Amino acid sequence: MIELPFPAKDLWPNSRPHWAAKARAVKKARAWAYMATLAAKVPTPEGRMNIRLLVHPRTANRPDADNVIAACKALLDGMAEALGVDDSTFNAPTVTFCMPAKGGRLFVELVPE
Repeated sequence: MIELPFPAKDLWPNSRPHWAAKARAVKKARAWAYMATLAAKVPTPEGRMNIRLLVHPRTANRPDADNVIAACKALLDGMAEALGVDDSTFNAPTVTFCMPAKGGRLFVELVPE
């Protein structure tokens, strides 16, 4: 299980950031996920992988699951890069909501198919 930062505001589909602000947020999220995946020493998968997102939202008002998946796109891309695989080997992520946490928390679980 890999702990990643909660997706930045500019990564969410309903936000309308300037393109440069979004590009900075994507680059930062992707790099963070890359380094976290390397640090977790996740083995390179042989085949397809199931992705499970464990989300601790910032407040009791949790976001839509499809928005969470969209906001995590840059993070998943960074993980795929660290594993040396194409992100098409990941099955569609499933989202599990947990108790709210200050600032929000996100855990990613990779399970071989």
